[in-house]
Amino acid sequence: MAVRYRDRYLIDNDGPLPPELLNDLDLAYEVAARVNRMVPCEGCGTCCHQSRILVLEEEMEAISAELSMPVQRFMEEHLRRKGDDWFFSVTGPCAFLGEDRRCRIHDVKPRICRDAPFLNTQFIGAVLYLLRNQRQGLVLPMLGTFLMDDSPCSLKAAAMVSEEIALLLQRDEDDQGGPGKVCRTPGAA
Repeated sequence: MAVRYRDRYLIDNDGPLPPELLNDLDLAYEVAARVNRMVPCEGCGTCCHQSRILVLEEEMEAISAELSMPVQRFMEEHLRRKGDDWFFSVTGPCAFLGEDRRCRIHDVKPRICRDAPFLNTQFIGAVLYLLRNQRQGLVLPMLGTFLMDDSPCSLKAAAMVSEEIALLLQRDEDDQGGPGKVCRTPGAA
């Protein structure tokens, strides 16, 4: 079962996300958002190879209009449904990635794609894993190339993540008056 986090990230979990996990996801999201702002997209198209590209219902009309086709036809030809969620049916790479490695629906692409390259489920999950280990005193090597192959932006981001996590944990430790658990309101931005 997949649970939605921040309305567009699907987290595999059996039931609602526990508050401690939500707290850690918020922290991982914060790190991913910082990295996303600091590392520019290199236009390589690597992030267009995700296996699950979520399309929100409110995005379908704009995409179908960009493709000059009725919404129903767009849904039949380009989407698959799983539970309550819609995904592009062709991924790895996305059907809308052109030979020039550019998005053919760039101006109306789904929000999850506009958040690329690092505000995606895979990257946030990897940051979450490192965050939880770093909080316990285990400093793991950088994320490496398992995130998004060896794309230039992925390598730059991977080199920054452990440092960003350390800064975040230090800030929260200072806010709490010393070492201890990071406390934040679940769902906070």
